[in-house]
Amino acid sequence: MNKIFIEAQKETTSECCFLKAILSQYFQDKEVKFICMDGVGNLFNETNVNLMRQAVEDGENILVILDADNPAKGAGCVSRTEFVDGKMKSLDLDFPLFLYPNNNDDGDVETLMEDIANKSAHQKWWDCFNDYEACVSGISDNNGDKQYNLPNLKAKLHTYISSQKLSNKERKKLGSGNWLFDNSSYWDLSRPTLTPLMDFLKNNLK
Repeated sequence: MNKIFIEAQKETTSECCFLKAILSQYFQDKEVKFICMDGVGNLFNETNVNLMRQAVEDGENILVILDADNPAKGAGCVSRTEFVDGKMKSLDLDFPLFLYPNNNDDGDVETLMEDIANKSAHQKWWDCFNDYEACVSGISDNNGDKQYNLPNLKAKLHTYISSQKLSNKERKKLGSGNWLFDNSSYWDLSRPTLTPLMDFLKNNLK
C-alpha cells in the first residue's frame, strides 16, 4: 500500500482528482490511499506524524506531494524543501518529497494544471480570457487603485473547464473536483511538463 500525503482538505478536490487521473492512466497496478492534510501546515502535526510512523511499522510506503508556493506566500521550492528536510531530520522520519509544479521551480499544482490544459484545442478561449484579465486589471477606482481583483489560477482553471459544452453527467462531476482530467479534449496528460511528477511516482510507488 502506498500512502500519499497531499495538501487537499478532502479527496473531492481538483488536486486529488488530478492525481487519481494520472494514477489511473499510468499506474493502474499500484495501490494508493490519499491522506488529505487540509494544508501544508498540518504535514507534521501529531496526527500525521503518527500515521507516518504507523505506516512504516506496517510496511507501507509513504510519499508526500506539496505545493512549492512562492516567496509571496512565505515559501518557494528552496525554502519549502529545507523546511521539510529539517523537520524530517528532527522527527526521525524519511519519505520522498515532490513539490509542484516540477520539484525545482516555485509554483503550485494549478501551475502544472494550467500547463497541461489542451490549449491547442481551445486557444481562442485562452486568448479571450487573457484579454479579459488585461481589461479588468486596467480598471481603477476614483483613488487610482485597482477596482477589481483578478481570479486566481484555480478559479481561472475552473472557469476553463466549466465553460466547455459538457453533458449534464459531466457537469455534475465538476463540483466534486472532477475536472475531467482523463478527457484529452480538455487536458493533455502526455505533456512533457508532467515528466518530473511522473518520474517521481515511477521511482517511488511500490
